[in-house]
Amino acid sequence: MENGKRNLVFISHATPEDNHFTLWLSTRLKLLGYEVWSDVTQLFGGEKWWEDIAEAIHASTIKFVIVITRTSLSKLGVQREVELALQAESAHRLTNFIIPIIIDDSEFGGHPYGLSDRNIIPFSKGWGFGFERLVERLERDSTPKESKPCDLGAVLAAIRIPTATVEQARDTAISNTLPITNLPDELNFFRLPGDAKLWRKQLAMCPFAWFEWGGMLATFADHQDITPFLPKYVIPSKSPKLNLPDVLSDGIRNHKEFLRGEVIKKVNNLIAESWNHAMREKGLNKYELSNGRASWFFPANDSNEGLIQYPDQNGQLRRRKILGFSGKNKVYWHYAIEVKVHYGQTAKLSLIPHVVFTEDGRNPIADSAKMHRLRRGFCKNWWNPRWRELLLLYVHLLSESCSEITLSLGEGKSISFSSRPNMVEMCYQLCTSQPTSSEQDDEVDIEVDLMDTVDDDDE
Repeated sequence: MENGKRNLVFISHATPEDNHFTLWLSTRLKLLGYEVWSDVTQLFGGEKWWEDIAEAIHASTIKFVIVITRTSLSKLGVQREVELALQAESAHRLTNFIIPIIIDDSEFGGHPYGLSDRNIIPFSKGWGFGFERLVERLERDSTPKESKPCDLGAVLAAIRIPTATVEQARDTAISNTLPITNLPDELNFFRLPGDAKLWRKQLAMCPFAWFEWGGMLATFADHQDITPFLPKYVIPSKSPKLNLPDVLSDGIRNHKEFLRGEVIKKVNNLIAESWNHAMREKGLNKYELSNGRASWFFPANDSNEGLIQYPDQNGQLRRRKILGFSGKNKVYWHYAIEVKVHYGQTAKLSLIPHVVFTEDGRNPIADSAKMHRLRRGFCKNWWNPRWRELLLLYVHLLSESCSEITLSLGEGKSISFSSRPNMVEMCYQLCTSQPTSSEQDDEVDIEVDLMDTVDDDDE
């Protein structure tokens, strides 16, 4: 640390209850370039405990992140750190110094030290969601980063994983993106006369995705595709089509009606909605996430239960479950996917994994708190190989053993995705002793304490 310069993000948490979360958060902040202090990465045997922490908070900390759970603020160590932070905030007149975050289902009010009066960031909606909000806060306040590039090997060493090393060696990694291999060249626009509320209601039954733009209906579908889903007296009239390859080549940057960025955003949403329509048609069930987006999972039935054969990244046939049943908790678990579309110079579909729980094999548990507690504890023994294999199995089932996943966009029109994720050639290899797929139990009937605070669903 540079003398007299505040550049430290200090993370205060309950030990050992919240060590796992703090390790996760510290690592990701470090990889973004922030200088991070937490006792899971900085304090080793023989150090002067309070002298070091007091000095770090008073002299070097620019942001003090306090991890709040139902029990963390009752810990003497956490109380001591918060008191030091309040003293530093007052003595040095630091603005937005203390950032409270909540990682469980604790109430937002009634916290000591006036923490409830501050802008608390919720991680209870998902660690990834909370992390985005935290980084936004750090960036908005111009929190400084290290001037030198982050050394991944040093980060792994700092988080004390003696079984993990980084070696310079060629390796191939599987991404979570599917290439878009085929997309219509044109986007159709239709003018619809009459009361817009009426045709919107009718079009809610249309299997082809659409959106409104400047009083017009925009869709990949043609005139004959959408007419059956409109009131009989509503006759759509065609407007000029938009050539999508021109969008990618910046050909419409100065178009009088369209902005290139807006077109790409709308097309991304259109493709995502087409995916959602297709998943419903394929018989998958929907789970709506807290952000309003949809994830899709296979319901429990004879064809989806048990071990299912699929080819792994090397083409070798393996067997894996896409869903299972927990006897202790009396719930089904389902691997689910949310999609995010990137239509641009490299058109691709990102597959975001989730785990959904049902009591009947079909309908997600309505109790969001119970769903959250299950998700935080259920997958803690799942390592990256399992997540990778579940992804490969999922897209294999969607493709019905074909090389592509094809969705209908209307008469003679379709969009296609490769059924194999993008492969990335790496210059470094992560060597770890974490269990491989063959070493893990395929019977995922894990007994979960519903009050468990461990969360690995954001791995």
